[in-house]
Amino acid sequence: MTTPSQPADDRRLVPLTLDGLELELTEIELATVKPLLEAAGIEVVVQGATPLPNLPYELLVPEDELERATAILREALQAGPEGAEEAEAATEEPAAGSSLPIEEPPQQG
Repeated sequence: MTTPSQPADDRRLVPLTLDGLELELTEIELATVKPLLEAAGIEVVVQGATPLPNLPYELLVPEDELERATAILREALQAGPEGAEEAEAATEEPAAGSSLPIEEPPQQG
């Protein structure tokens, strides 16, 4: 396993846990969880054997952010895929020119 680099402000990094267990993530899970935490402003360091994709990855977060990171992860798990789709739709900008509803002319006759 690789040794994680220390964050710029020298905060202590600890493994991300859920219900007292350290999380070991697959590459696909990592691609979902890491951006979720980073979007919340939480620094994330990935630790794992990158050349061996069959081995799990571990996420390290600053110790003072562990509780918040765990809460974000728990909320995402409870929301499930539907919650992710809703959150993504809420952040999407409307296509150019489609911000105003188009009114159809009244039918004559």
